[in-house]
Amino acid sequence: MKKFCSLLILSALTLLGPGLPAWLTAGVIPAPEDILGFKAGADYHLINYQQATDYLKQLASVSNRIKLEQMGQTTLGLPMYYAIISSPENLARLQEYKDIIKKLSLGQAASPQEAWRLAAEGRAIVYIDGGLHATECAPAQHLVQLAYDLVSGEDERTKKILNEVICLLVFANPDGMNMVADWYQKNLGTPFEVSSLPYLYHYYGGHDNNRDSYVANLKETQNISRLVNQDWYPVVLYNHHQTAPFPARIWLPPSSEPTNPNVHPLIVRWQNLIGSAMGAAFDSEEKDGAISRIVFDTWYPGYVTQVVDSHNIISILTETALYRYATPRFYTVRDFPPEYQDLTMSAFYPSPWKGGWWRLRDAVDYCLTASKAVLETTAKYRQELLFNKYKMATGIINRFEHEPPYGWILPVSQSDPGNLAVLLNRLMLLGIDIYRADEDFNCDGVSYPRGTFLIPSSQPFGLFAKNMLEEQHYPDLRKYPALWQGLVDTKKFEGAPLEAYDMMGWTLPYQFNLQVKTANTPLKVKMTRIKELDFFQAKVEGSGSGAYLLDHSQNASFAAMNRILKANGKIKWAKKTFNHHGQNYPAGTIIASGLSRDFMEKLASSLKIKIQALSSSPVVEAYEIVAPRTGLYQSWVAVEDEGWTRYILDEQEFSYRVIHDAEIRAGNLAASYDAIILPDHYSIELLINGYPKGTMPPDYVGGLTTGGVNNLKEFVRRGGTLIFMNTTCDLAAQEFKAPLRNILAKAKAEEFNCVGSILQAEFDLSQPVAYGLSNPQPIIFADSCAFDLYPSFTDKNIPKVIGRYAGDNLLLSGWIYGQNLIQQKAAVVEVPVEKGRLILLGFPVQYRAQPRGTFKLLFNSIFYGTIKNSSGQKG
Repeated sequence: MKKFCSLLILSALTLLGPGLPAWLTAGVIPAPEDILGFKAGADYHLINYQQATDYLKQLASVSNRIKLEQMGQTTLGLPMYYAIISSPENLARLQEYKDIIKKLSLGQAASPQEAWRLAAEGRAIVYIDGGLHATECAPAQHLVQLAYDLVSGEDERTKKILNEVICLLVFANPDGMNMVADWYQKNLGTPFEVSSLPYLYHYYGGHDNNRDSYVANLKETQNISRLVNQDWYPVVLYNHHQTAPFPARIWLPPSSEPTNPNVHPLIVRWQNLIGSAMGAAFDSEEKDGAISRIVFDTWYPGYVTQVVDSHNIISILTETALYRYATPRFYTVRDFPPEYQDLTMSAFYPSPWKGGWWRLRDAVDYCLTASKAVLETTAKYRQELLFNKYKMATGIINRFEHEPPYGWILPVSQSDPGNLAVLLNRLMLLGIDIYRADEDFNCDGVSYPRGTFLIPSSQPFGLFAKNMLEEQHYPDLRKYPALWQGLVDTKKFEGAPLEAYDMMGWTLPYQFNLQVKTANTPLKVKMTRIKELDFFQAKVEGSGSGAYLLDHSQNASFAAMNRILKANGKIKWAKKTFNHHGQNYPAGTIIASGLSRDFMEKLASSLKIKIQALSSSPVVEAYEIVAPRTGLYQSWVAVEDEGWTRYILDEQEFSYRVIHDAEIRAGNLAASYDAIILPDHYSIELLINGYPKGTMPPDYVGGLTTGGVNNLKEFVRRGGTLIFMNTTCDLAAQEFKAPLRNILAKAKAEEFNCVGSILQAEFDLSQPVAYGLSNPQPIIFADSCAFDLYPSFTDKNIPKVIGRYAGDNLLLSGWIYGQNLIQQKAAVVEVPVEKGRLILLGFPVQYRAQPRGTFKLLFNSIFYGTIKNSSGQKG
């Protein structure tokens, strides 16, 4: 019917006379250039998201091989579309094929024989995306051409793919696709044609949108997670990128080491097989420069690819070569690194690239070859790949019925129940089954009450749960040269420790500061699977309306404070532990007043927090809190840390203004701000100097400058609070002459190494910046600081140590080398400066918006800039 209607429309349009596009009057499938006016990948042209989706809608209007669906909205509110492409017969039976692959993926076939029969009937679903990292332009551009090739192709290869495979094409970052196309078009033909984007190409995550996959903070990640783990259960997920190790033209599997241990071996084998098939396709098409087994490892599961490996989905990553946007460049062998200039052939680089022009269209063509090789290989092995979904799921279920860990036990009682809710909701989004105990039970000698949350490892994606909830033990690759050297005679490696590509440890219970116990014996308890959380006791308890007490350990209490202050209520923080009517409350307890009980009950309900009502305010020495005037510095050298800081401030409803270099250079900051945040940065030099003149449009050159730093000093002297985050703490030591030094600033790799691990820190809970924390508590360490303090010539300038790295049990998850260098060293420090203060947060308290247990160090620091003693004196 759809085909008949399309032909009828085309016939009617033909009768309207001349002036219509040739493709329309001829009744054929329009090529991208027919609609866009240029070919996908053409020099100096970028397709934006609106153009791409408009083109796909045109295809869907004239072809019965493609459907367009929406998976949700982007962070900036755009509809997020994806295309479904297959044969008309497959599209007509789409729900049937979705049901088959879901049944196989969840191990629900009654027997291996039934699973094999279902695999014969089913169709392999392949997810292919592009544009996640928006400045890597070719992947998103190639999706437009790939859609056309599949929809219009009549060759036997294409028909085989369409008959055996259902292909999902996903634009993974629509907002960023538009940002980059707009920036490039704006600067095209100017000296700044290939200049860097001066803001993040994802509103919050920037490049880290590919580090968000196991927590799914971002809307786009949530949409993709739902698509993959709840709707489609693909056999293969292919995530395109474009930063090939130069001079290679594309990187493809096999990957480098180490390999994450929580992945079924079949996944690794099929990644290698498909990668080899892709390599063969490039050589068959005489496209040189495909390389494997260097640079990119599969240890960290936060990527779009690696997160699905332990969901029994074969992830494929490629990195195609990139110059800048759609501008071509010519390379000679002399541009190559010395080790590549003689074009030596190797097992994983058998056809070295010899140089020449590299255009966006070349990159698009390489992406097309790679995508079609993935589709062709999947089509060839369709039944076996579908059956393997069942085999892996049932194998994991059976494995963890007979060996530990048998699961994880998550008590309802936590210091921040909201963090528990976030963890459980995100795990459910990512396909993990969550249960509640129907009775009291005992496990490993410990008693737990009815209602305790349980995550059995004996479930189809049990390896993913294990990957998220257990401690990581990163291997010291120096001990295992055979894993990575690939030599006839492996050589003992004596050099500095070898770093991972990304994080070494990520255990989510540590990051969320939750008490989670491993079940080392079988969980012998009646339990019920849950589909939504309802354990919150969100209410106002107690009688009276004279004052209300909130728990400082809950992140949502900061959103509550911001709402109370906005409504002209009053907030105090108790300076010490106190007792009220027989109940003890810790230092930092939040005391609210001046608002109706109805307001507070609505607050408790909407934020899912428990509030204690009192008939009168408790008698306790307290700090008075006022709404802080907060500034967040945003460098034109865009850094992800600034975006993630905005994310958590927005989540907890802080009011703030983004500050750029020009405002800081103008000075008089104390007139507008109480607290200014300096997010982590690539280097202090870039922070101060920014982009050099001539490399960017004039509005975006220069950094803070020396003058701007002096204005920040004046801001502090006049009573401001300046908050340094992670590596920007070095600015405090270097430019503000704080009486301390970062002992890691000049540490060599052979002395200290700790890339993205979870350590333990100890906190002084009497300090307002540490209110609501636990002691000790897990923290993220990533290119972080450790401070030695110097004697001060004046008592007013003596630093206060708020947090230290633990002496014993320092490493919790990941890897550390040279830990004695930082044990018991200061990690969080306050330095008084005349009327103001410096707050040095020496580790990333909001790293990628993941370590929810330490967010409050930043939140407290913001409020700390305005607190007064109840007598009215500034604290």
